[in-house]
Amino acid sequence: MGVLKNLTEEYFGDKVREEDVIFSYDIDEKCPPKYELEPDAEAFLRGLAEHRLFLDKSLSFQINDLQRHTRLMLSGKWIDRFEFPPTDQLKEEIEELDKLIKSLEDRLSQAKKENRNLEEMLSVCKGQRKELEKALGSTEARPYLGMYYYDDDECVITLFVDVIESITAGLDEMKLLMGQVLLHEYFHSFYHHVGVGTRDLLRCVEEPMAEYGSLMVLDSVASSNSTIASTAKEALDYAKKFVEEKQSCIGRIAAYGFGAYLYEFHKNDYQSLIAKYANASLLLDKQSNSALEYKYLLYPKYPAPWLEDVAYEKLQVLLKNVMV
Repeated sequence: MGVLKNLTEEYFGDKVREEDVIFSYDIDEKCPPKYELEPDAEAFLRGLAEHRLFLDKSLSFQINDLQRHTRLMLSGKWIDRFEFPPTDQLKEEIEELDKLIKSLEDRLSQAKKENRNLEEMLSVCKGQRKELEKALGSTEARPYLGMYYYDDDECVITLFVDVIESITAGLDEMKLLMGQVLLHEYFHSFYHHVGVGTRDLLRCVEEPMAEYGSLMVLDSVASSNSTIASTAKEALDYAKKFVEEKQSCIGRIAAYGFGAYLYEFHKNDYQSLIAKYANASLLLDKQSNSALEYKYLLYPKYPAPWLEDVAYEKLQVLLKNVMV
């Protein structure tokens, strides 16, 4: 009788089923944003949250679905993120890079003929080492636009509304950027909850894949019959430029720019690429040669355009070599 009672309550609308959860958000009580969400901005975010991006087989991305376990909060906080890790960690990265450089030099010396790929990789790594040395003691920082937080009890995405407002020109532009940041952060939740594994994230893969996912959803909405399709097209154009600009930055943010490359040149591969990464994100070995070569192609300085394809090849090898 209890099961029948639950089914009856669901059918007649007295009980909310998990699969019927709709887009919702909380306001940070300790530090509420100065700016309330405008009706058209809320409608745009709701429209994005309803959209489902189908991936391989039964796997799909949808914010409304993710809100079953990951709630959204709008905040007025300003939290800075440093572009480089603390000095001790930065020195460890330099040591890590030195080992990679030594390995590349050994492989070149053992090669029976000229290997342009190895030579280019070695040149890039030496250049990246100089950038890391220059960054020792750096305090350069920029505020978070959004953040994904999780522990054993809860998962929360925070959008820092006042920060977003401060870097945009007017409410219309603010709405567009909020949409992209919302999608970016919920892709972190998606990648965290899909697949298996318990390793720490490889951030230089995770962040561009979150950017890539956000651009793909905006593209999908823009080409749909949704009532927010035209706004999604504006948001896509704005977000693509916003992500591309990160390619000219130095530090952790540079790798984010790889998301724009993935969208530009591997747009048609999104179903398999996003699904592959989602399933493998917590299995990647951060110390493997593939991971290190990929990382130091994108960090701390973005590579020359002709090396973006090399970074993509490294990413494919990294995902292919995952052992479940």
